[in-house]
Amino acid sequence: MLATILTSPKAVKTTINIIETFAKIKELSKNIKAISTTTNKKEQAGIMAKSGEIIAEILDDDLATNESETTIELNFAMLKFKHTIKKSKK
Repeated sequence: MLATILTSPKAVKTTINIIETFAKIKELSKNIKAISTTTNKKEQAGIMAKSGEIIAEILDDDLATNESETTIELNFAMLKFKHTIKKSKK
C-alpha cells in the first residue's frame, strides 16, 4: 500500500520487497509445520535445508556489513538456523 500513497520508484520497490518477504515467511511457516508432521528423516532434512535457504534469502539480501562478522541465529521449534557473514576490505 506504500506505493499507492508514494509513487517514487523506491516506494514501489519497497512494497514489492515487503510482499516477497511475506510470501517467503508464509512458505517458511508451512515448512516448519511440515517438519513437525513428517516422520521421514530424509524428507525432514530436505525441508530444513529449504527453510534455511528461505531464511538466508530474507536476511542476507542487501545485508550491509563492513569489516566485521555478522551472525544471525534463529531457533524455531523444529528448526535451528545460524547464518554467519564475514566481510573484509579488498
